Amino acid sequence: MDHAELRRRLKPILEAEERGDWDRVEQLSDELNRDVAEQNYKNSPEIVDHYLDDADVREKAPSYGESQRRELRRFIDTGEHDDGTPVPLWSCGLVFALMIAVVIWLLK
Repeated sequence: MDHAELRRRLKPILEAEERGDWDRVEQLSDELNRDVAEQNYKNSPEIVDHYLDDADVREKAPSYGESQRRELRRFIDTGEHDDGTPVPLWSCGLVFALMIAVVIWLLK
């Protein structure tokens, strides 16, 4: 499976959700989740993983659902996606400095 096929398979799920056909959303999401797992597809964007697992949450929380649908639409239409929140480099340096400080403190 590649991104093009993944995008093609997500489209009917999104369309079913926009119609309010939550049973169909669950069925198609489960099928796609199974296929992704069986094919050991590791390049699935984070938004896709969350979307396939969160149908019940989207049904109960429309604002959360709209946010996810907007991000998924962007992936389906363009192939573009954002995966997670980038960690600033300075925060890694801070953690490293704290670890060194703890080691020095323990050695004293």
